[in-house]
Amino acid sequence: MPGSRKPVLVSGALGQLGRQVTAILLSRGHRVIAVDLRTSATLAAARDLTPAPGEPGELVPAFVNLLDEAALRSLLAERPVSAVVHLAASVAPSCYRNPAAARRVNVDGTANLVTAVSALATPPMFVQASSTAVYGPRNPHRLTDLLTADTPLAPVDCYGTHKVAAERIVAGSGLPHAILRLAGIVSPDGVRMLDPDYFVLLRATPRDNRVHTVDVRDAALAFANAAESTTGAQGRTLLIGGGESYRFRQWEIQDDMMRALGVGALGPSAFLPGDPDDDRGWGLTDWLDTAEAERILGFQRHTWDETRTWVAGSLGRLSIATRASGPVLRVALRGFLAAQRRWEHRGGYADPWALISAKYGIAALATGAVAT
Repeated sequence: MPGSRKPVLVSGALGQLGRQVTAILLSRGHRVIAVDLRTSATLAAARDLTPAPGEPGELVPAFVNLLDEAALRSLLAERPVSAVVHLAASVAPSCYRNPAAARRVNVDGTANLVTAVSALATPPMFVQASSTAVYGPRNPHRLTDLLTADTPLAPVDCYGTHKVAAERIVAGSGLPHAILRLAGIVSPDGVRMLDPDYFVLLRATPRDNRVHTVDVRDAALAFANAAESTTGAQGRTLLIGGGESYRFRQWEIQDDMMRALGVGALGPSAFLPGDPDDDRGWGLTDWLDTAEAERILGFQRHTWDETRTWVAGSLGRLSIATRASGPVLRVALRGFLAAQRRWEHRGGYADPWALISAKYGIAALATGAVAT
């Protein structure tokens, strides 16, 4: 899909996925209007992404808050665009700490951006980043099919409901659009950004939950290709995950990532299983049918072994240090996790949403039914 130096707005352009999307679009000769919040990290990312003299593309950093409607209108009046890649979001699990603020970003911010670009003389292609969180829990003992664009939506947490609302705003806007529902992104940045909220979600997810992931480089390629699409992706909801090697049970990918970190596998017994008789007692992920997305967007370039090797190689001294102490760390982690389950009075099953609501409050969960 050759570049044509058309201007493309990327929201969240200087984050984990956004940097990769921006880099691809720049390499194809596009002018990228990089919308993000101004922080030391985003300023550094903008410097790193700016093409050197003679390199293709042009980066235009735009430190604009999506909740500032006037600033968005002014930006787009000055710099109209041919496509929008909307990645900016307050994501799970960190959004559980303040669901109301997250909704303003995820829903109101999307509405503001849609309104601003709808005022352009030529409607741009609008590519919306969504999530498999829109589907809610999937009991793998009863639901063995793959997720598709037509699978009923039943979000269980606030993030999933935000994404359903954002999808509907985009789909009802009248803009040419595509909605890309993402599997779990894996990248060196993601591993380095692990925080206590992530580990709560990790402990909450049943060890036998089905998990689909995608290399951030492949996910970025899907979004860049969708932004350049003139017909193929328009009006479609596409599922963005890696090939079959990116399908796991939760404990399998946990152990693979612990190996990449140099700690080594904890084994399935380190975490609780899901209850086969409880359809709600499962996590936010399942395996995706990515055949249509791959046919249209052609983005699955890596295997899981390549992703794992890339992540492990990026960790440098951290990996060296953890490998040296791996046997001790494994024993300590297993003991700590077991003790933590006892402190929390957890039973024999993971019961993830009971743990999430206990940690963050009932507002972290979905409220009301979502009609599909």
